[in-house]
Amino acid sequence: MDDVPKPADPARARFLFIAAHRLIGAVLVMLGMLAMQGALDWGKGLGKVLAITGLIVFFVVPLVLARAWRTPKP
Repeated sequence: MDDVPKPADPARARFLFIAAHRLIGAVLVMLGMLAMQGALDWGKGLGKVLAITGLIVFFVVPLVLARAWRTPKP
């Protein structure tokens, strides 16, 4: 009876999805900073776009997702 699969927990999946977006945002910011510094040969313009996009993904997207998935008040 121990081999019975547990049902998927939507709260855990949502938490991991939000955490993944924060990680992706941080990586985008770091790549953008490296491109703006000239460490990556991508151009400073692309670096600025990546950094700004990363900041939005890191700070704004998790708030929007959390608000969309918030449990409604009874």
